[in-house]
Amino acid sequence: MATDKVEQITGVIGDPKSWAVAEKSGELVQVTLRPGVRVRMYKSEAIAKGLWKAPEKAQPPAKNKQRRPVANKGA
Repeated sequence: MATDKVEQITGVIGDPKSWAVAEKSGELVQVTLRPGVRVRMYKSEAIAKGLWKAPEKAQPPAKNKQRRPVANKGA
């Protein structure tokens, strides 16, 4: 009878060797799934699941829009 339960559980969760393994490097972050439920996961995994906003790419500096002085002003 005990083996039947083990087989039933194994059938539901699958073979542990087929489970996805998280990347074991990087920064751990806390992600809120819903109010009151937080989990810790690696930042790369959270970004891949869409739970953490990916860092934005650096933009080039804005063009200087300051007006240049007029040569004939007040003349």
